[in-house]
Amino acid sequence: MSVPPRSVISMSSSPPPVLRDLLDRYADVREQPARLRPSTWQNALIRVPESLEVTTLLTGRRFTRAVPGSKTHDRTVSRGGVRAACAAMNVDDTREILQTFVLAMAWAAGLTGGRYQANTATAVLDPARAFRVLSDAAKALRHAGSMHDGALEQVHRWWSLPGVGQSYASKWWALAGRVEGRDWQPLILDDRGYATLNDTLKIGGTARLAGSRRRADRYRAYVETVHRWAVELQLAGLDVDAERIAFVLFHHNGGAPFSR
Repeated sequence: MSVPPRSVISMSSSPPPVLRDLLDRYADVREQPARLRPSTWQNALIRVPESLEVTTLLTGRRFTRAVPGSKTHDRTVSRGGVRAACAAMNVDDTREILQTFVLAMAWAAGLTGGRYQANTATAVLDPARAFRVLSDAAKALRHAGSMHDGALEQVHRWWSLPGVGQSYASKWWALAGRVEGRDWQPLILDDRGYATLNDTLKIGGTARLAGSRRRADRYRAYVETVHRWAVELQLAGLDVDAERIAFVLFHHNGGAPFSR
């Protein structure tokens, strides 16, 4: 595997001052568990072979919690719950991979309507293909030696699931590709994060970070840059890691910078 060139901007730039403002402003904002409605997912995924039981984790007590008094039997799942499910899954087992993927997509979607359920159903309609893509991505990212050994780009280029583009794919990469104790992790990069990078931080786009217009290079440059920002902010005395920065970018969603 060839080693790609490092990012043009990220290796020399400091965190934008506006980012520090955002981190301060949202210091007390914590990510809340997502609410999900198992029945909508069961209906959306009805064409997937029943033997795979792809919605089983949505109703189980191991990773989700019941919403008291919910007439629609809603449940909640946290990022930590999905992370635990990913850590527990057998990456060589089709059922476990697909069940965990559905849980991850339910966490990502929350109660946002049927489009996400429909896209997930499209992605897993061919279980063998879905398993191969999901499992290969998890394995490659877990076995990656560094951010610079080409694994991030490789997974991005190889990813091919109908209905699941980078915004939702990167959620799977960040959760299923995580290795506890490693000094870096894959990160989520969705439309909300892009909005904050471009409209609030005004970094000039991930293409400028990467010195390339290839989306795989741009994703790797983003991961590298956010981790570098985290290190520099830690050295400046802030208690923040790359995942927290990515969450703040998502939460802010491209809004105006805060005045000092």
